[in-house]
Amino acid sequence: MGASLGGSYGSTSSQSTGKSDTTQANTYALGQTDLQTQLGKSLSSSLAASDAGTLSPGVQAQETASADQINKTAGGLTDRINSFLAARGFGKSGTTGKATLQGELGRESQLAGNQANFAQVQQGVNSSNLLAALNYAFTSLGLTQNETASSSGSSSGFKLGGGLGFSLVPGGGG
Repeated sequence: MGASLGGSYGSTSSQSTGKSDTTQANTYALGQTDLQTQLGKSLSSSLAASDAGTLSPGVQAQETASADQINKTAGGLTDRINSFLAARGFGKSGTTGKATLQGELGRESQLAGNQANFAQVQQGVNSSNLLAALNYAFTSLGLTQNETASSSGSSSGFKLGGGLGFSLVPGGGG
């Protein structure tokens, strides 16, 4: 009969590292991609006009319509002044010329104010276009997604055991 005692210690370490890239892009209909192309060209054209200091077609049309209204309001001013002053006996007094000059100076002042107003409108349009162009140029139109995965681990253990054994020896006694 005998006894034994034993033990063992072990350690295992493993590490796994990997990278997995997944790219996903949005799918657009033909009309959407055409619109994106058109938008890019329009923004590019607007920025070029902004650099040149010219009015965009929409702002130019508004300025022209406003100037036309000023001119229509002032149109016939001389005739109205002449009629008004002649009816009061001032037709040949020089007052007609002075009043006409003041009316013309007023019209010119309104036109200058009109130009300044629409230059300011254009400045706002240019700022909006610049912001839109920056977003268009530096923001991805599709969704791109990258994923990275990694893992690592280790394990260790200790094992202790014992045993008891019997041995029979024939013919032995005792």
